[in-house]
Amino acid sequence: MSPKLPDREKGVRLADLLEPILNARDGDDRELLDAINLVAEAIAALEIILVDEAGRPIPGISDKTAVLALLRSHRQELARGGEMEESLTLRDLARRVKGLR
Repeated sequence: MSPKLPDREKGVRLADLLEPILNARDGDDRELLDAINLVAEAIAALEIILVDEAGRPIPGISDKTAVLALLRSHRQELARGGEMEESLTLRDLARRVKGLR
């Protein structure tokens, strides 16, 4: 699953979109949940579509799953750029998001 940005929004950086989550304090699950909701609203407002491996849109995806897909894409982007420490930090953040109830 990966995000597909509309053509007019190709300039949106994942780091900018994920900023509320990246800035959420460690140990504050309420703040992280609020950040997830904020990012999910931005995803919808920007008309970002999450697609499967075949490029087909995935309907009815949860906010948390959408955010995890963006985190994974950003993590891969960082790893490809040689920023392994930052990539590992995002892996830990994704685990934290995934563990939220």
